[in-house]
Amino acid sequence: MLYDLRPHQQTGLDMLRDSFKQGLTRPIFQAACGYGKTVVMAHIVTAALDKGKKILVIAPYTSLINQTAASFMKQDIPQPGIMQADHPWTDPSKRLQIASIQTLMRRKFPEVDLILVDEAHIAYKFFLKYMEESKTPVIGFTATPYTNGLGKYYNNLLQPISMQELIDTNYLSEYIAYAPCEPDMKGVKTVQGDYAENETAERMSTTQITGSITETWMKYGDNEPTICFAVNIAHANHIGTAFDKLEITNVVITAKTPMDEREKIFRQFARREITILINVGTLVAGFDADVRCIIYARPTKSLIRWVQCIGRGLRTADGKLRMKLLDHSGTIEKLGFPEDIVIHRLCTGKEVKERKIAEKKEREEKLPKKCPKCDYLKPVGEHKCSECDFEPRRTEDVEVIDGELKQIKGKKTKQDKQDIWNQIKGYQIEQRFKGKTLGDGWCAHLYKDITGVWPRSLRDESSEPGEAIRGFIKHKNIKWAKRNAANKPKRPKAPAV
Repeated sequence: MLYDLRPHQQTGLDMLRDSFKQGLTRPIFQAACGYGKTVVMAHIVTAALDKGKKILVIAPYTSLINQTAASFMKQDIPQPGIMQADHPWTDPSKRLQIASIQTLMRRKFPEVDLILVDEAHIAYKFFLKYMEESKTPVIGFTATPYTNGLGKYYNNLLQPISMQELIDTNYLSEYIAYAPCEPDMKGVKTVQGDYAENETAERMSTTQITGSITETWMKYGDNEPTICFAVNIAHANHIGTAFDKLEITNVVITAKTPMDEREKIFRQFARREITILINVGTLVAGFDADVRCIIYARPTKSLIRWVQCIGRGLRTADGKLRMKLLDHSGTIEKLGFPEDIVIHRLCTGKEVKERKIAEKKEREEKLPKKCPKCDYLKPVGEHKCSECDFEPRRTEDVEVIDGELKQIKGKKTKQDKQDIWNQIKGYQIEQRFKGKTLGDGWCAHLYKDITGVWPRSLRDESSEPGEAIRGFIKHKNIKWAKRNAANKPKRPKAPAV
């Protein structure tokens, strides 16, 4: 029996139907890690099979092939044929086929009515050529549709719900981020858009950084299930040895680790027999374990790598209050929080430079600041550290970036959001006593300006507005007054007599 759809999954299916009705039969379906895309795919597959259609599901990794097949069959979808090396379920007669892209490249491409592509941001030239030569409908699924040129092959970007909204509605875990240290990456070469691996590993293997990794984890990790992203195998072993000295159970897992051994390691990790999984490029997809802490020790320029990696720790779990992110790479301060990385259209490749400039500016406006006392990464607009209460000296009434106060957004707990709402309502009451009426709509819009989301499921309470809220309102009033003055028509000069 198919799993029941969550509201955001139903929204996604509705958007897909609308896209096909408009003739846009090659959409990209953006779904953050934890969205439940396999459930959506199962509903699509079932509807197509009921109509007698042939469907092909393409996955880039062996682990995803087996995982997808298992999920489908739990929802009463018949056992699929699997096109992957000499897989025992190979059966070309099945109307549902799940294939690895590598196997498709070596075999005759099956004739199908619909193709679903998992991790569609991985753009294989072989399949892109097929899309150019074929008119078969294709639905691409990915959490990170940032690949240059993706818009040349897919014609619609569907975004049923953002990562921030999934966090706000408790479908993804909240998290807190610390940046204890940052490597010196000056002079490191760029290879295929990212830092050169060997040079990066060398910069990350210093005594100072390795010591910071172990020391920070001992301070904040709480001995909870942790995954660590390392640069290469040598770097991973280097970190593992450091934790060995502290008698912290850890295992290094790489692309060379056999699948049966990986499954054994994952089971041990789930039973908490292994505390830290140190991996090199293997846990970026299809890893759904209960992760309470991430050590990010792999500097990157790649938005795809960054968002995919941090998504591994955002799944909810019983007893999980929030995930801890320990960033030793400087990536948060360069690329921003993953939920703040947003695109509004697919890149066709023609507007790469213009789009990159605009998106970089948008990200920079949301970049956090590190608390100089506790290393907590404060969301934009937060002056007093919400973790250690340290308050740096202000140089102006309002904390600004590029002359403009930005949203107080990011790692806010439910209580933080309730406190913000209480202060806004307190300001509303305060102004009422002064004879100025501020409606509930004004309060809601101010809350959205500060947090990035509309007020939902909040208690209607009030409290004394703090300095940050008053400063934000003051800034908005000044900005509004300046804009109003600029738009006001100038009075013509009187003619000379």
